[in-house]
Amino acid sequence: MLITGWLWCLAGGVIAGLLAGMLGIGGGLVIVPLLIYLLPVFGVPPELVVQMAVATSLATIVMTTLSAARSHYRHGQISWFWVRRLIPGLMAGAVFGAWLATQLKPEWLQRIFSIVLLVLSIRMLIPQRTGEPITGVSKRLMALISAMVGSLSALVGIGGGSLTVPLLQRLRVPIRQAIAVSSVGSLSIGVSAVLAFIVLGQQMESNEGLLGYVHGPAWLGISIASMLCAPLGAALTQRIPVKRLQQGFAAFLVLVSLELFIG
Repeated sequence: MLITGWLWCLAGGVIAGLLAGMLGIGGGLVIVPLLIYLLPVFGVPPELVVQMAVATSLATIVMTTLSAARSHYRHGQISWFWVRRLIPGLMAGAVFGAWLATQLKPEWLQRIFSIVLLVLSIRMLIPQRTGEPITGVSKRLMALISAMVGSLSALVGIGGGSLTVPLLQRLRVPIRQAIAVSSVGSLSIGVSAVLAFIVLGQQMESNEGLLGYVHGPAWLGISIASMLCAPLGAALTQRIPVKRLQQGFAAFLVLVSLELFIG
């Protein structure tokens, strides 16, 4: 069973890496549901499974989005104008979201995640605005919005790209720039939230392979595969129609969200 669990971690890492590069999401939309099913195989107690799935997902997102962000930087797609306006709020919100995740009951956290999945899947199917980017939004408003995005992302372990990309598209940022900025944003959310989960997890009894709420072996398996595949996903954004990929992924998310909500 442990070997099977490792193989599933590697497969999940491949999918997460490709999605991180192609859509600017951290991969948590795939990794969290996967870990909810796999962590019991690694011997994690039921009462810790959801929190550890969220924390471990964010730890893998750090590695995945670091690789994806570097690839987008080499392609010249990162808009530092939007990075400067989003990152501080995303990081502050991520710390709060990590703390909140440790306070909620696991069943409520799982249901919140399933609802977020369903909303995001529907959001992916809505046509996006086009035109010149809207750059006149006040810094305070952007800080508030980004803090909310960071909090929700850390709470459910999704990294933030699934929320940041639609936000930037609503501001008429070109899709490839939005994906690139989202990769940087997801990296900042992941780093902030993981540090918080490590500190908050120090109160738990020591367990081999654990770093706070982060499950080391699962993190390692997923991270290796996702880091290798993220640059490929970033390169594919230059060649394939992102809209078709979003539609197929949205349908997949609907099925996963319903399963998690019922389960």
